[in-house]
Amino acid sequence: METAAAPLRVDDIRLGILYMLASVFLFSIQNAIGKWLAQSYPIPMLVFFRSFVALLPSFILVMRAGGLQVMRTNRLGGQFGRAVIWGGSNVASFFAYHLLPLADAVALTFAAPLFLTALSYPIIKERVSRERWIAVSVGFVGVLVMARPSGAESAVGVAGAVACAVCNAVGTLTVRDLCRTEHSASIVTWTAVFMTLMALPLLPFSWMTPAPLDLAMFCSIGLIGGVSQYWTTLALSCAPAAAVSPFNYTALIWGSIIGLLVWGDWPTPPIVVGAAIVTLTGLYLLRSESRHRRSAPAPRPIR
Repeated sequence: METAAAPLRVDDIRLGILYMLASVFLFSIQNAIGKWLAQSYPIPMLVFFRSFVALLPSFILVMRAGGLQVMRTNRLGGQFGRAVIWGGSNVASFFAYHLLPLADAVALTFAAPLFLTALSYPIIKERVSRERWIAVSVGFVGVLVMARPSGAESAVGVAGAVACAVCNAVGTLTVRDLCRTEHSASIVTWTAVFMTLMALPLLPFSWMTPAPLDLAMFCSIGLIGGVSQYWTTLALSCAPAAAVSPFNYTALIWGSIIGLLVWGDWPTPPIVVGAAIVTLTGLYLLRSESRHRRSAPAPRPIR
């Protein structure tokens, strides 16, 4: 008896780009709200609300993907490890956004593709070509240019932004492995569940009762973050990563605009020069990755 052939997946690149642009815009709003709240509230509160409220859009994603059976996993340890890494990224990013101008923090976190390439071989034994090592070296020059402190308390902020970039890179490598056996909705939701459980014990020691408006802003962090992650997932399901990933760099534009309008922060020349180097290097690495994948095509799983 013949089995029905799986339907061919047709990419909608325009729709994928629109989803990615919308996702990046929401992430930029989330970062600005986090920076605002971090001026008055402890970081553990931000991490808790970011993960706890994100459970709602995450479970909606699970139900749309097929129901609670999507959450079944034989790799709970891997899911927990991913949550630890993502939690570290959240903590580091909130410190960076609190202590640095918004555009500076966003620009530094875009060093993630550089760390991703540099850590590919040590973590997953993925061979890195000489031209990509050269690109990484040039990109790190851009990071060093941006890392010049622009204020008395910027050193911790710079360290936080770089740590966020490292965590994002390691997290991406772990997701590559998890996606071989786990549904993307499962990964997103288990991450939110574990992050909530990890942040909960710290809440009594850092709790400050927020004003009604601030409470709404706390909740918006989780909702905006959850919806943004969902739209990123939709973007990658509509189009190849090589087509939509470059639009992540629009976060630099939004970070500069919001930072200027809300806090009056003008990007400094080192940030502009360093961000240009990191962005061009990241786009080159993305193009190199796309060319490598075309030379060794593999079927894209339908999730």
